[in-house]
Amino acid sequence: MVKQRISIKDVDISINGKIIGGAEEATFTIARDNEEAYEGGNYLPVEIVGGKFHISGSLTRAYVDNDLLNELMPKTAIPTSFTLTGTVISGKEPARTVTIFGVSCDSVDINGLALDGYAKNAIPFKALDWRFD
Repeated sequence: MVKQRISIKDVDISINGKIIGGAEEATFTIARDNEEAYEGGNYLPVEIVGGKFHISGSLTRAYVDNDLLNELMPKTAIPTSFTLTGTVISGKEPARTVTIFGVSCDSVDINGLALDGYAKNAIPFKALDWRFD
């Protein structure tokens, strides 16, 4: 398994292309399973190919504007996934923009919010895909 850990700053949280919040920082890990490819009748691998990948991470000091969210999506259940966009501060591609798609959080505790609306604790998430812009 190959793992790459990336940190991004000035994170935008968006749903359907509309920014509804942000976070000070997000750190995520992309883990990729490598698989060996065998030729028929051969006991030794002829190639190592990239397999499935898994993305998980956490948001630091996240904030969501509930008024804006309600204005954009009145009388609608809150979507289960969103998109993160930020500038890479570590990893192999510093100063590039990265977008993480299909992000979902297991749970967010309302008691974990400070008076200023920011989350006090890191919020863990999982995601479906990512790309460098």
